[in-house]
Amino acid sequence: MSLITEEEIKQQSDRAKLFDKNNKDCIKVGDVVMVETYINKGSEAVSSFAGVCISIRRQGIDTNLTLRNIILKVGVEQRFSIYSPMIKNIKILQRGEGFRRAKLFYLRDQPGKAFQIGGLVKQETLDPGGLDPIVTVGLVACLLAIANILESPPVLS
Repeated sequence: MSLITEEEIKQQSDRAKLFDKNNKDCIKVGDVVMVETYINKGSEAVSSFAGVCISIRRQGIDTNLTLRNIILKVGVEQRFSIYSPMIKNIKILQRGEGFRRAKLFYLRDQPGKAFQIGGLVKQETLDPGGLDPIVTVGLVACLLAIANILESPPVLS
Protein backbone atom coordinates (compact mmCIF):
# COMPACT_ATOMS: atom_id res chain seq x y z
CA MET A 1 0.00 0.00 0.00
CA SER A 2 1.41 3.39 -0.94
CA LEU A 3 1.26 6.59 1.03
CA ILE A 4 -0.75 9.50 -0.33
CA THR A 5 1.49 12.44 -1.13
CA GLU A 6 0.63 16.08 -0.52
CA GLU A 7 0.49 16.64 -4.29
CA GLU A 8 -2.20 13.96 -4.68
CA ILE A 9 -4.22 15.51 -1.84
CA LYS A 10 -4.00 18.95 -3.50
CA GLN A 11 -5.01 17.46 -6.85
CA GLN A 12 -8.08 15.80 -5.29
CA SER A 13 -8.97 19.09 -3.60
CA ASP A 14 -8.78 20.93 -6.93
CA ARG A 15 -11.07 18.34 -8.52
CA ALA A 16 -13.54 18.74 -5.67
CA LYS A 17 -13.62 22.50 -6.35
CA LEU A 18 -14.33 21.83 -10.04
CA PHE A 19 -17.52 19.96 -9.12
CA ASP A 20 -18.68 22.00 -6.12
CA LYS A 21 -21.98 23.75 -6.94
CA ASN A 22 -21.10 26.67 -4.63
CA ASN A 23 -17.98 27.45 -6.68
CA LYS A 24 -18.68 29.88 -9.54
CA ASP A 25 -15.98 28.23 -11.69
CA CYS A 26 -17.42 24.73 -11.36
CA ILE A 27 -18.09 22.47 -14.33
CA LYS A 28 -21.68 22.73 -15.52
CA VAL A 29 -23.69 20.65 -17.94
CA GLY A 30 -23.14 21.98 -21.47
CA ASP A 31 -19.48 22.92 -20.95
CA VAL A 32 -16.88 21.60 -23.37
CA VAL A 33 -14.44 19.61 -21.23
CA MET A 34 -11.22 17.74 -21.98
CA VAL A 35 -10.17 14.85 -19.73
CA GLU A 36 -6.66 13.39 -19.90
CA THR A 37 -6.32 9.82 -18.63
CA TYR A 38 -3.38 7.50 -18.19
CA ILE A 39 -3.48 4.54 -20.56
CA ASN A 40 -1.85 2.10 -18.11
CA LYS A 41 -1.46 2.42 -14.38
CA GLY A 42 2.34 2.34 -14.40
CA SER A 43 3.04 4.29 -17.59
CA GLU A 44 3.11 8.00 -18.33
CA ALA A 45 1.28 7.62 -21.67
CA VAL A 46 -1.80 9.84 -21.76
CA SER A 47 -5.00 9.65 -23.78
CA SER A 48 -7.33 12.63 -24.03
CA PHE A 49 -11.04 12.88 -24.73
CA ALA A 50 -12.90 16.14 -25.29
CA GLY A 51 -16.62 16.55 -25.52
CA VAL A 52 -19.76 18.25 -24.33
CA CYS A 53 -20.63 17.45 -20.72
CA ILE A 54 -24.14 15.97 -20.94
CA SER A 55 -24.50 14.88 -17.32
CA ILE A 56 -22.88 15.25 -13.92
CA ARG A 57 -23.67 12.91 -11.06
CA ARG A 58 -22.53 14.40 -7.75
CA GLN A 59 -22.37 11.54 -5.24
CA GLY A 60 -19.36 12.35 -3.06
CA ILE A 61 -16.43 10.09 -3.86
CA ASP A 62 -18.47 8.50 -6.68
CA THR A 63 -18.89 11.79 -8.57
CA ASN A 64 -18.72 11.27 -12.32
CA LEU A 65 -19.37 13.12 -15.55
CA THR A 66 -20.41 11.98 -19.00
CA LEU A 67 -18.87 13.55 -22.10
CA ARG A 68 -20.22 13.22 -25.64
CA ASN A 69 -18.47 13.90 -28.92
CA ILE A 70 -18.90 12.80 -32.51
CA ILE A 71 -15.81 11.04 -33.88
CA LEU A 72 -15.72 9.79 -37.46
CA LYS A 73 -19.48 10.50 -37.75
CA VAL A 74 -20.24 8.21 -34.81
CA GLY A 75 -21.52 9.49 -31.47
CA VAL A 76 -19.16 8.54 -28.64
CA GLU A 77 -19.90 8.94 -24.95
CA GLN A 78 -17.49 8.35 -22.10
CA ARG A 79 -18.16 8.45 -18.39
CA PHE A 80 -15.33 9.46 -16.06
CA SER A 81 -15.17 9.00 -12.31
CA ILE A 82 -13.39 12.20 -11.28
CA TYR A 83 -11.54 10.79 -8.27
CA SER A 84 -10.05 7.90 -10.25
CA PRO A 85 -6.24 7.71 -10.05
CA MET A 86 -6.23 7.07 -13.81
CA ILE A 87 -7.31 10.67 -14.54
CA LYS A 88 -4.40 13.03 -15.02
CA ASN A 89 -6.14 16.32 -15.76
CA ILE A 90 -9.57 17.86 -16.32
CA LYS A 91 -9.82 21.12 -18.31
CA ILE A 92 -12.76 23.31 -19.20
CA LEU A 93 -12.28 24.38 -22.83
CA GLN A 94 -15.43 26.47 -23.20
CA ARG A 95 -18.40 27.39 -21.08
CA GLY A 96 -21.80 26.26 -22.32
CA GLU A 97 -24.58 28.81 -22.54
CA GLY A 98 -28.29 28.45 -23.12
CA PHE A 99 -28.80 25.05 -21.52
CA ARG A 100 -31.65 24.91 -19.02
CA ARG A 101 -31.66 21.20 -18.20
CA ALA A 102 -29.65 19.18 -15.69
CA LYS A 103 -29.09 16.34 -18.17
CA LEU A 104 -28.59 16.91 -21.89
CA PHE A 105 -29.53 13.44 -23.10
CA TYR A 106 -31.62 15.00 -25.86
CA LEU A 107 -28.34 15.83 -27.65
CA ARG A 108 -28.15 12.14 -28.57
CA ASP A 109 -31.13 12.63 -30.88
CA GLN A 110 -29.99 16.05 -32.16
CA PRO A 111 -26.34 15.68 -33.17
CA GLY A 112 -26.26 19.06 -34.93
CA LYS A 113 -27.14 20.83 -31.69
CA ALA A 114 -23.91 19.65 -30.05
CA PHE A 115 -21.83 21.14 -32.85
CA GLN A 116 -23.37 24.56 -32.36
CA ILE A 117 -21.07 24.78 -29.36
CA GLY A 118 -18.03 26.57 -30.77
CA GLY A 119 -15.12 25.14 -28.77
CA LEU A 120 -15.64 21.46 -29.49
CA VAL A 121 -12.23 19.97 -30.20
CA LYS A 122 -11.84 17.38 -32.92
CA GLN A 123 -10.36 14.14 -31.64
CA GLU A 124 -7.24 12.71 -33.20
CA THR A 125 -8.06 9.44 -34.91
CA LEU A 126 -4.59 8.03 -34.29
CA ASP A 127 -2.02 8.71 -31.60
CA PRO A 128 1.32 8.36 -33.41
CA GLY A 129 3.27 8.66 -30.14
CA GLY A 130 2.10 5.28 -28.89
CA LEU A 131 2.42 3.27 -32.12
CA ASP A 132 5.28 2.16 -34.30
CA PRO A 133 5.65 4.53 -37.32
CA ILE A 134 5.27 1.67 -39.81
CA VAL A 135 2.04 0.51 -38.14
CA THR A 136 0.74 4.10 -38.11
CA VAL A 137 1.42 4.54 -41.84
CA GLY A 138 -0.28 1.21 -42.54
CA LEU A 139 -3.34 2.18 -40.51
CA VAL A 140 -3.58 5.55 -42.23
CA ALA A 141 -3.31 3.88 -45.64
CA CYS A 142 -6.07 1.41 -44.72
CA LEU A 143 -8.33 4.19 -43.47
CA LEU A 144 -7.77 6.23 -46.63
CA ALA A 145 -8.48 3.20 -48.82
CA ILE A 146 -11.72 2.50 -46.97
CA ALA A 147 -12.76 6.15 -47.25
CA ASN A 148 -12.08 6.13 -51.01
CA ILE A 149 -14.08 2.93 -51.47
CA LEU A 150 -17.04 4.35 -49.56
CA GLU A 151 -17.00 7.67 -51.43
CA SER A 152 -16.51 6.31 -54.96
CA PRO A 153 -19.58 5.31 -56.96
CA PRO A 154 -20.00 1.60 -57.65
CA VAL A 155 -18.45 0.35 -60.87
CA LEU A 156 -20.85 -1.58 -63.09
CA SER A 157 -19.30 -3.75 -65.76
